[in-house]
Amino acid sequence: MIESSRRFYLTWLPLVMILALGAFLLLYHLDHRPFWQDEAETACLAKNVLKYGVPRAYDGVNVISQEQGHEFGHNYLWRWSPWLQIYVAAAAFKIGGLTTYAGRFPFAILGIACIFLVYQFVYHNFGDPVWASLAALLLATSVVFLLFARQCRYYSLGTFITLINLYAFREDWQHKTGPLILLCASLGLLFYTNYLLFFSYVGPLVLAALLLYYREIRWSRVLVLAAGTGLLILPGLFLFRVEQQTAMISLSAIFGHLQEYTGDFLQFMFPLPLGLYMLWHWGRNFWKGSGFLADPAERFILFISVIALGNIFILTPAPQGEMRYLVHLYPLCTIVLAWLICRAWSYHKFSGALLGVLLVGTNWLYVLPMEWLGIINRPVHNDRYMLIYPNIPLKLYLTELSSSYPDVNEGLIKFFQAHARPGQTILAAYGDLPLEFYTSCKVIGGLQGPMSFKRSPDWLVPRWYVRWNRQYNLNDSEKAIRRLLAQPGAYRPVTLPYEDEIFGNRPDPYFHRFIPPVEPLSPLTVYEKIRPAKQP
Repeated sequence: MIESSRRFYLTWLPLVMILALGAFLLLYHLDHRPFWQDEAETACLAKNVLKYGVPRAYDGVNVISQEQGHEFGHNYLWRWSPWLQIYVAAAAFKIGGLTTYAGRFPFAILGIACIFLVYQFVYHNFGDPVWASLAALLLATSVVFLLFARQCRYYSLGTFITLINLYAFREDWQHKTGPLILLCASLGLLFYTNYLLFFSYVGPLVLAALLLYYREIRWSRVLVLAAGTGLLILPGLFLFRVEQQTAMISLSAIFGHLQEYTGDFLQFMFPLPLGLYMLWHWGRNFWKGSGFLADPAERFILFISVIALGNIFILTPAPQGEMRYLVHLYPLCTIVLAWLICRAWSYHKFSGALLGVLLVGTNWLYVLPMEWLGIINRPVHNDRYMLIYPNIPLKLYLTELSSSYPDVNEGLIKFFQAHARPGQTILAAYGDLPLEFYTSCKVIGGLQGPMSFKRSPDWLVPRWYVRWNRQYNLNDSEKAIRRLLAQPGAYRPVTLPYEDEIFGNRPDPYFHRFIPPVEPLSPLTVYEKIRPAKQP
């Protein structure tokens, strides 16, 4: 009885408390800000799934596109990105209605599941409840992970499937059928979540397995796994026209993207000082040949470290260097960081406690060394209340959730819901997809590419930040708005009480604001078409 009570307090009570904390941070005020552009893409496609059964980019009124119409063919079937996230959102809309909360809810639940899996994975494989609790706590309090997991987007879904894949990998898939099926299925699901995550993850996974678990590999099982995974993803290779999108790979972008991904990784995922310590520690032990990899825990830490770093290198030729492609690595980082806290505690208790407090409560270890070394370069639109500055991230996060944030998309949505008549046309330079989801207007422009209209739009929405297409030409929507505004007496301005932020509720820590900007931005201004006075 005493032993079972002790086990409960050491093992399950910390997990319950961490999951409760994670659930609060992920579900509280989940709809406090509307979908931003990328979320609205998923939400609009999911809404069309309820209507057509498949994700179509046209609902009879509005077109869904951020790539000048390249995402679909003549029948508007969506073929740009995998469908799994779209069907998850569609199921949520089917159950909970077409609301912001419903769209984000399943992805937030998957974020909570990721916290549980991190704990369960460490405890199940290594039997250390302290290490497991610290890893789960670090993930539950990671503000960047929380921001991404609260999005109606694939981020938490990809993270969850990655953890399932690692769990299956550790379950002796070389001899057991169940783990082999789970390993194969998880790889297939990762492809249908986001094939860029699939390709960036599988390569490093194979490399790390060959380097660190070579003696355990049964090649007959590897062939079965490869064949099964290949059969699962083969339809998607054709459906999503992956071979066409490889043309977007740019070798000239490798160095720049390597800098961007490395900077993001060190500023928001794994602090530079601890990374340098790991390199020194493993380099010294490798040089001495001390057999440090005989410890299963340290071998696995090196294994997931190789996976994380390999992901960065494989992503570098991709057309965009975005933080969102690294989100599925957050659990791997928290497992390593928790292991380092435990090691520090075993050598010097105060040092271990201090390291834990710094990692859970602040972003100082992430930001300050990069700043001192002059590695980071803050964009001019950032202020000191953002994650790129030394801060207490959870304080900023809770401040945003407990206050009404003047979101730029919310301002536009509320204005057009109140002042635009159903069926009127809005030409927007950006933020067209949130307007498509939340209003009953016909919305054109954004990044949709060439457009045509028989009569001039009823409303114009220019934005202060000018956007260019992939060919570095001014977007068609920008050119059209400028041309229409040049007509004297055609439109009248209406200034809204909102700042014209670039994106709105974008989770990327370089752009996400938790409180309104200290330095005022350009006011949000829309233009209404002036109608000729009626003749008496």
